[in-house]
Parts: sequence; C-alpha cells; structure tokens
Amino acid sequence: MNAFIIHPANQEEASLLESLLKRMKFSFEKISEEKTNVSTEEIISINKGIDEANENKLTNSSEVHKKARALCSK
Repeated sequence: MNAFIIHPANQEEASLLESLLKRMKFSFEKISEEKTNVSTEEIISINKGIDEANENKLTNSSEVHKKARALCSK
C-alpha cells in the first residue's frame, strides 16, 4: 500500500481535499500538526530571540540591510 502526503497551502484547500476524499470514499488520516526535531542549541537561540523581542532589542530589516550593504561594500 502507498501513502501520499499532501500539503495544502491554506485551510480552504485542506477543507476541499478532505471533502473530496470523503466523497470518493478514500480512507485517509488527518494530521493537524507536524513535529520538528530541534536541538538544545536551537532552543536556546530561539529563547534568546524571544527574550530580545520582549525587551524591544530587535533591529528592523532596513537597518540590517544597511549594515549588510556596508559590510559587503568593503
């Protein structure tokens, strides 16, 4: 038996696919969330970013682009 994994782009597509599969009497399994493995280092980095965001220490993208252009032009 084969399995197919379909990634609808939005809820409307997901509902349409579910209705279609039901009408065609296909057996299917609906999984609402994907699991991602995240290392300890990544979790620490994510938490650091959240803390910086909460403390308003983030830099907007235009400032980042300016700094990147300055670094690349050297």
